Parts: sequence; C-alpha cells; structure tokens
Amino acid sequence: VTDVKFIEQMTAAHKAGTPAVVIHCAMHSYRRAATDEWRRVLGVSSMRHQQHTSVDVENLKPDHPVMKGFPKKWKAPKGELYEITKVWEGCTPLAQAYGIRTKSNHTCIWVNEYGKGRTFGTTLGHHNETMDNDVYMDLMARGVLWACGKLKDDGTPAEGYGKQ
Repeated sequence: VTDVKFIEQMTAAHKAGTPAVVIHCAMHSYRRAATDEWRRVLGVSSMRHQQHTSVDVENLKPDHPVMKGFPKKWKAPKGELYEITKVWEGCTPLAQAYGIRTKSNHTCIWVNEYGKGRTFGTTLGHHNETMDNDVYMDLMARGVLWACGKLKDDGTPAEGYGKQ
C-alpha cells in the first residue's frame, strides 16, 4: 500500500492517542510509501531482514518497566533479525541483537511515543519456537500493558490487569 492519504489517516489515530503493538512483519508494512508517518508510529525504519537463525538478544534497559523480568541476555530460539536503519525521535531502544550480515547491532525491542500515542514494538517473532517461549510471552504482555498505559514502573500490571 502506497496511498499516502490512507496511511496518514490511519496514523492520525495513533498520533491522537490510540496505542499500537507492532510485531515482526509490521516493520515492512507501507515501506514503499512516500510518507514517513507509519515509520514514525513504529519508531524505527527497516527495509530488509537477515537470514533465519537464532539471535542473542541483549537487554539494554533492564530498569524500564517493559524489560523488568527480561534476562540480561536471551537467545531467541529461531529468528529473522530485521536490519533497523533508523531509530526515530521518541523511540527508546530496549534490546538489540547482533546481525551476522551487517556485523552490527540492530534494535529488536523498543517503545515509541508518537504524538499522544504509545507503541511497543519488536522485530522478534517470525517462528513459533520464539513466540511459544515464556520469556517472549511475558515480554509481549508487558509491552501491550505499557502501550495501553496499564504497566506500573516496577513492571507489574496496573490494578485489574494482572492474572486473575
């Protein structure tokens, strides 16, 4: 989709405060459009990924509520590391992984603020072996809660949003 009007109408909702959670392939949505608004919602830009392999994920912000409980280092069982070429203003990288092809680190978990909206994003999640992992599932739960404003500073859910 390259329809600039469509993309900018959609992203206006996020700018106005609608939270977003973006996983893996969402990074490549609208990548050929002549507007940066979707990339601003995402918080990062990517045009390609690397080969299928496990990746070692390094926690850059262990004190951030989303990263509480996430190990200092974690091996994603199977992966497809996206090459992040730009981190936009408002984006906070939370974790990175080393790219074999580029011989450099790439952000792979982050949070972003776009207008009044919050985005939690990760490029991890191409394979079931990664998504069916307790570390990944806990990360996703905290990310969703953070994007919705329902995660406390200590990384626990706000009242009424935890396990019942």
